[in-house]
Order: sequence, then C-alpha cells, then structure tokens
Amino acid sequence: MLYLMITKGGLDSMAQLSYLDLVSAITAGACHDFDHDGYNNVYHVNFMTDRALRYHDKAVQENWHASESMKILLKDENNFTENFSESEKKLLRKRVIGMILATDMADHMSHLNVVDFRIKHKQ
Repeated sequence: MLYLMITKGGLDSMAQLSYLDLVSAITAGACHDFDHDGYNNVYHVNFMTDRALRYHDKAVQENWHASESMKILLKDENNFTENFSESEKKLLRKRVIGMILATDMADHMSHLNVVDFRIKHKQ
C-alpha cells in the first residue's frame, strides 16, 4: 500500500521525499511487524514476558520488530546499502527504527495530533 501511495499517489513529490526517505519508509513498512508472535503489548506487559522485561514495558512489540529486523538487515547477504555512505546508513537505521517505533498504538493520538497541526498550519 505504501509503495502505491508513493509511486501512483504522488506522495513522493507532494512530501518532497528524498531517495533515503523512500528507502527508509519502504524498509520500515516491510519490517514493522517482523517476527510478530500474535500477542499485543498489553499481553506482554501483563504477563511480564521476556520481551516486556527486555524493553521495560515500552513499545514492547515495536522494539522487538525493530531489533530483530535490524539483525537480519545487517547481515552481509542482506546488505542493500553497500553503496550508501556511512552517514546515510546511520540515518537509514535511525529512520527505520523510528518509523517502526511510531507504530505503537499507545502513541497514535500524539502522532495524529502532530500531523493534524502540520496540515492546519502548512508546516
């Protein structure tokens, strides 16, 4: 869906997205539920699972998805960033992790409020 919004819907030109923005968004979209175990954050926190303990009850699943995805993406055989500079690689990683963490529904309204504000004030 994201790919269609970007390529057919004109999101790339409307939002003036760079190549790195696009790669980050598509990568995050592909990874945002990687290795999902079928439970939500509330379950993990309430049952004090290893995941909840590892991430201190904060965005448990999202942290897991980001961490496990990065382990896979950083393997040599999965490296699609070999032609990126070191600063681009770091920025890509930062953006992908940020986008995955932003899928935590506990923060949904605050993200929505930011988008709403920017639309209303054209920022």
